[in-house]
Parts: sequence; C-alpha cells; structure tokens
Amino acid sequence: MERATGRAEGGGAQGAPRVSATVFRRPRLLERLDSWPDITVVHGPIGSGKTTLLASWVASLASPVLWCEPEAGALPFSELEAFAAAGAGVLVIDLGERADAAQFARLGSLIDRSPRLRVAVATRSTRTARELAAASDAALDVIGPADLLVTLDELRDADLLDGDDARLELLRRSEGLAVAVRAKIDDALGRTSGARERLRRLLRSELGAHGGRYEAALRVALLPRVDRAILAGWEIPDRFVDDLDEAGLAEWDDDWLRMHPYIRGVLAEDAEQQLPLVERRRLLAAAVRSSLVERDPLQGLRTAFELRDLGLATEVVFANMVELLEARDATYEVFQGIPPSDLRGYPGLTVLLALLSNMDPDTRPRALQLLATESIFQRLHPSRGLHRERVVYRAFEAAALRLTPFSGRALPLIRRAVEDFSALSDEDVDALGRMGPMLQVHLGIGAFYLRDLELARRCFEMADAKHIEAGRADRVDPLSMRAGLAALSGDLPLARRLLEEADAAEWPAGWRGSSPADFFNLGRAVLALEDGDPHAAEAHLDAAGPTVDIIEHWTLYALVRARRDRLAGEVEAGLMRVQRLREQRGAAPGTAMARSLLDAAEAELRLASGEAVTARRVAARSAKHSAVCRLVLARAELALDRTSEAAVHAQRVLGAPAATPRSRLEAELVLACSALRAGHPRDVEVFATRISELVRSTEVRAPLRTIAPRDREPLVDALLRAGVAEAITSLVAAEALPAEAEVEPLVALTPREQAVLEALVDAGTMDEIAARLFVSRNTVKSQLRNVYRKLGVSSREAALSRAALLGLLEEPAA
Repeated sequence: MERATGRAEGGGAQGAPRVSATVFRRPRLLERLDSWPDITVVHGPIGSGKTTLLASWVASLASPVLWCEPEAGALPFSELEAFAAAGAGVLVIDLGERADAAQFARLGSLIDRSPRLRVAVATRSTRTARELAAASDAALDVIGPADLLVTLDELRDADLLDGDDARLELLRRSEGLAVAVRAKIDDALGRTSGARERLRRLLRSELGAHGGRYEAALRVALLPRVDRAILAGWEIPDRFVDDLDEAGLAEWDDDWLRMHPYIRGVLAEDAEQQLPLVERRRLLAAAVRSSLVERDPLQGLRTAFELRDLGLATEVVFANMVELLEARDATYEVFQGIPPSDLRGYPGLTVLLALLSNMDPDTRPRALQLLATESIFQRLHPSRGLHRERVVYRAFEAAALRLTPFSGRALPLIRRAVEDFSALSDEDVDALGRMGPMLQVHLGIGAFYLRDLELARRCFEMADAKHIEAGRADRVDPLSMRAGLAALSGDLPLARRLLEEADAAEWPAGWRGSSPADFFNLGRAVLALEDGDPHAAEAHLDAAGPTVDIIEHWTLYALVRARRDRLAGEVEAGLMRVQRLREQRGAAPGTAMARSLLDAAEAELRLASGEAVTARRVAARSAKHSAVCRLVLARAELALDRTSEAAVHAQRVLGAPAATPRSRLEAELVLACSALRAGHPRDVEVFATRISELVRSTEVRAPLRTIAPRDREPLVDALLRAGVAEAITSLVAAEALPAEAEVEPLVALTPREQAVLEALVDAGTMDEIAARLFVSRNTVKSQLRNVYRKLGVSSREAALSRAALLGLLEEPAA
C-alpha cells in the first residue's frame, strides 16, 4: 500500500496510505470506528488488513488527521503535542507494536489532557491494548483478529465472486485473512496480484533485520504449529516465540505457536528453496518424535506420510491407535495419499486402515481386501519388518477372523497371539503404546465369543495392567471388560468392585456413550437384575443405545434384556423385541456362541410365557455352543417334566472345564429340582448344600427367581436345611409371573390316544391296555408312541406327570 504525502509533515509523522481502488469496503468495521469516541486499537497479524481499514476510514473523515508510525521505537511527540493543541482531530498510529510501554504511558497522558483527540492504533501485538488501557482513563475498544477476518456478508455486499459456494470456498482456503482473500479474489477474477510477493518482501525485510529470525521462521513454517519441545529440538530459543508473537507473524497461546496458513505458505515456499531436503526431513522427523507423536498424532501421521517414512508412521500409529480411530474421517483422509501397495510389510498401518475402513459401510469391503493382501504378504515374507509388528498383525488377524465365516479357526490363533504378546520385550511393549492393550482387549473379546472365558479374563487383565503401568485414562476399556465379564460369569463381589472402580475413573471424552462402555453397562444391568430391579437394569441397557445399533455385543444385550423383560413381567413385549431384532439385523451373528446367546434370549422368554416345547426347540439348536443356552434347554426339559434329560444337560454344564459360578448355580438348581421330582431326598440335600455354598460365595441370586411353582416350597425347605438364609430363600418365590408353571397346551390327543393314556394310569403293560381296549398290541404300541411324542416325553412316568400338568387326566397320577 502506497503512502500519501501532505496530510502531516515533519519529524516521524507520515501521511496516510493511499487506498487501492480494488480494495473492497468493510462497512461493519468502519461503522464501529465511527461510533467509538476515544481510543480504538485494531489488533491483528500481518496481512489482516489493519492499515487498509484505517486508511479507508480516515479517507472519509472531514476532521484533521495525523497519521504516524514509531521510529526506532519512539513516537513523534512534538508532532503529536502540536496536533492535539490545534483542537479536534484524529490521530492514527500504525505499526503500534514498535512502540514500547513508556511511549504508550506518555501517549495516555496526552490523550487524557486532550478530550477532543480521537485515537486509533494499528498493532500486531496483544500488549498494545493492555498498555494503553493502563496509561489512559479514556474508553478503549479493541477490534481484534477475529473481527478482522473477512466474512461471507462482506463478500456478498461487495458482489465479489459468483455465488456463496465460491465465496465460502475462498474463505475456507484463506481462513478469512484479508491479504489472502484479496490475492485469491485477484486470481479468481484473472487480475494480476502482487499481494503475495509484497508480503514475501515484507517478511524477508522484517525478519531479516534481526539475526537468525528469518532462518528460524523458515523452520517454523514447515509445520502448521509447533510447541516448545519442537523449538528446543530445532535449537530455536524461547525468545523467538515472543518475537514472532509481538511482530504479529504468529500466535502463541502458551501451548502452540501457529502462523496463519497464508503467511506460513509464503515462508514454506522460501523454506523449500533455501533449506536442503535432507535438512527438512531431519527437522520434521525430529518434530514428530519429540512432540507430535504424543501431542498431535494426526499431524504426526500426516508428516510421516509426507516424508514417505512408513516406519515413523508406524511409531505414531502404535502410540496413538485409539485417538486416530476416534478421528476416523480425518485419519482416513490422511491415508488417501498413500497407495495401498506401499503399506505392504507395514502391518501396523494396514491394521489401522482396515479398522478405519470397517467403521464405514461404504468402505468396509476395502478392509477385507487389505487384510487378504497383507496376509499373503506376511506368508510370503515371514521375516519382513520388526518382530513386534508381525505380532500385532497376527493378533489383529486372529481377532478379526472370528467375525468371518471361518470363526471356528480363530481360537488357536488367538491363543498363539496372546502368548506372543506375553513374550514381547519391555522395549517392544513400550513401542506398541496403546495399540498393544487395545489388541489384547480385542483378543479377549474373541476368546469370550469362542467360549474360552478364562483366556478372555487373562487378556483383559493384561491390557488393564499395561494401562495402569502407563497411567492411561483408557484403562476404563479393559477395566469395564473385566467388570462385565465378572458380572456375566457370576462373580458378583469382583464385579461390584470393578464397576465401582470404573465408574469413579476418568473416562476419555465420549467413551461413556460409546462402545468402550458396552460391558460396563452390561455389568451394571446384570447387577440390577440380581438386586431385583428391572427399571434400573433397563436404564443401564438403554445407556448403550438401541440394541440393534450396538456393533459388537448386541446378542449379549439381547440376552440380558430378555432376562430384564422376564423379571418385569413384560414377556410378550420382550418376544416382540427379539423377533424385531432378528429381522433388523438380518444376517446371523458371527460366532456360534453369539448365535446361541440370541437363541437363549428367545428361549428364556418362550419358557417364561409357558411355551416350553417351543423354548426347548429354540434352545436345542444352539445348546452345544454355550452353557447359557444349554441351561435354558435344561429348564425347558424340566418344565416338560423330562427330569432325566434336564439332569443330563445340567451335568454337562457342570462337567465343562470352565463352568462359570452362575452356570454352576443354575445347573445345581436344575439337578435339585429334578431330584425333588424323582423323589431322591438324599440327592436333594447334596445339591442344596452346593447351592448354599455357591450363593454364599458368588452372591448370585437371580436364578432362584426362575424356579417353577411346583418346586418352590420343597426347594426352599431343602435350602433352609442346608443353611441358606431365609432372606435369600424368599427369592425363590419372588417372581410372580405366569412363567414355567403354565406350559403351553400341546396338540390335542385323538379319542383313541386319550383312551390309551387313561388306560396307562392303571394298566401296567401294553398287553393289559390292549385287552382293556379290545385292540391289538401293535395298535397300542403305535398310539402310545404318538402320545409320548405329543407330550414330549419318553417314559410312562413322565407321560402321566405331563398329562396331569396339562389337565389331560382328571386326577394326577400317583
């Protein structure tokens, strides 16, 4: 901007700059200048349009104007005194950052003595307004950096560019800096613009006047922002931060030093010409390792990719996997500049990109493609890369395999991956950062759904220990997994302690409402059900959002919600929810255990509604895949009075190598009820003693509420004799639901089948029945087979008990 002469002469005073004809007016700021009667400080960085704004303003004034700048840090006070003595006028001081506190103290005194003097100061420094406010009693207004940014309305009013889309894009690229906006408008309109080169000359002139400042600025321009750790690594003294901030070339917020992108872009062009490539690479790699890897991992990853240093990128990923996943869209965009083929042999990067791809349905197919390509590469080059990177990839591959049709092959790979993690050196563990514990959690989830609960517990504990050792807030992830697993397994004292610990912990932002809290909410819901509070359980389940939207553990949520619906007496609504869930999710759950959990949820509700035969059918198709489903099957068999079959299923659960406390208690209850019905009091006493010990040690109570009405009274007597407190035995009768007492009516018997059934009460053999009914023995045999099939039994005793329960006989069989 050129200077006009003649407005004020002599000393350090200069004329106001001439305003270019291409400069657009800024009415909102000009009105603000007109409306303030005393002092206005216009504060902004270089190129923000301070001088242009003030020059446009004074050009429209009728009052006398004195425009001046400090020289060698001093204001031309002889000129200022004379101007103030002449009467009303406007004093404009440009480049106010060059004046020191003593000059502003003297200026403040002059202002207070000259009530008709109007003052405006343009400055790049934040201290100018503070020093003027301290020096004068006059009212002071500050037009700050945010006020100086060009707005969409200003571009509209000036009728610049065609349409708001073009204007918004210009503002996005320029970030509203006046000099950048003007340059880009000139480019868009095809006008020759010297704004960028004028800024370059100004920067070189101002920075070059101080030894080493220009060279330091070139280094700072290599990154969008730098902190003290980076500056120290680049051997740039702290005073340089203050120098740049004072000069309005960068902004320091006590944490980061940031240049405006346009100013940085000009200096970065100079840096590319004047700093050797090797030096630039060294500086940037040092910045990533000294600061960005910890404080700004997204920029660290971007910088590593720009350097094409994939080893450095892997370091960033290992240390910040969680943060990078949370910034999904931004992280995915960073990867777009890297050809997938370049990632081969860098499994940490492949894992991250696969996870990012899997988070969006539109890019999910890419995840499988990446994994397949990397798997082939790893098998062809088994020794390529660092050992810890290969361990990470094998762990991820094992954890991901359970979500594929080949989930049955995943458990051995998960076990191997866990052992590989355990064998890593301390150095390797430290290098993996947060990625190590995160993968251990996923291995634990895989083990859980593949029915190795002990391995799942071990994985969660290992991940928790690593986070504790590192002091990380995301410890709540494995801690919540441990708590939820303990609650689901029936170790309630441990579950309560871990849930209290997790609830009191500091959670990373957003985690309580997202997937890391899934097992935490599940655990709390299970405890609420144990306490007999379906409303609290519902609140905890709802905290995870709609079950259909839960990515990982929706079948578990379906099971716990079914138990909640059962306790609340909302069985029909629960069945509708399960059916709707099956329709909405479409494809079956990924693992056999996950499928069995959904079947168990439906079977629980079918059994509670009296549909024992349907419950038996649903539970039977998945019983071999989980103890929870087998136990529902055992209870369905018990409801059908198939006591032998119920006992067999219960014994299979107890014989499993890793039976949980809850499943052991449920199995013992089935055995006790079977023994009661079979008339084996000694066995009942044995089972009651075991139940008493399990109830005492685990604090599990909920299964007591599922006992069928016919078994409640004798079971309570047995438990009381075994030493169970009455407060606990009272739970046996606490569930007032139609439940398993009312079994669904079976297909009606034909008259001949009904006659055979009634004859079975008194007659002992098929020959006796045949003689009584005047039919052949084979006819009796065929009809009796039909009766057994329709009743869902396999013996005379069971058929008579079942028939009595269904009201098919006038009196129960003795």
